[in-house]
Amino acid sequence: MAFSYAGNLIGEGSPIVRRFLTGETMYVGQLVKSARAAGAGGAVAPADIAVDAREDTSQILGICTGIVDGSSVYITPVAGTAQYGQRTTYSVTIGDILTKGPSEVEVTLIIPGITLVKGYIFDATWGSALPVITNLTTEAAGKVVVGTTTPTDIADNFGTLYCRSGANRGIYRAIASISTATITVTVPFPYVCTAGDTFVIASCVLGLGGMDLTTTFDGIDGDNLMSEYYTVFYHEINLEESGKEYAVFSMWPGPDPEAAT
Repeated sequence: MAFSYAGNLIGEGSPIVRRFLTGETMYVGQLVKSARAAGAGGAVAPADIAVDAREDTSQILGICTGIVDGSSVYITPVAGTAQYGQRTTYSVTIGDILTKGPSEVEVTLIIPGITLVKGYIFDATWGSALPVITNLTTEAAGKVVVGTTTPTDIADNFGTLYCRSGANRGIYRAIASISTATITVTVPFPYVCTAGDTFVIASCVLGLGGMDLTTTFDGIDGDNLMSEYYTVFYHEINLEESGKEYAVFSMWPGPDPEAAT
């Protein structure tokens, strides 16, 4: 499952689960929005990729955690394409309704500021691991990594640099800037960044940050400029294992505190 319920911040109670009609094809593990546009009939749909800085036009309602109608089928996942798995297709005819029932999904609600959500981090598409960066230079101040490739220029302080191998293995730092293939942090690593050390970056940062979705809405897009994003609070970021990177977050309640007033 791409996104999943990971508990809550009040330490008690069960997740709140509701059933909704859906007007689109949906998979278990996708984030869900309410389709409030005219003509949508109040059905839910997969959450959108953010289209605005501090996305506020497409609010996330919850996580699709089950298919509860007769249209449910299992589609084998394909790395780099989509999560797939258990799927529903919406009913379009009276015959569909009579034989399968109205298309319904089970949604575990996300209560902003309370519900914890676990999401896997991918390189734009589900199943694509974040690229590993091999450091080309030795930098004694512990603040600069020069990679073999040019990473996405993540907005300042919206990304994390993690050391996978070398003296700083297991240590995270927020990214201050990326220029061509040079990645700079403000708070230095405790040890020299040596040529040959490996790193990985993701467009997630502990604390208040931004989140955008993969192209199929079933994972966190970790290779993103962060010019458009949902405002979230990251409680945990784990970039240790290639292809299994993940984060635990809660949706931020209310407007982004850094937004202009």
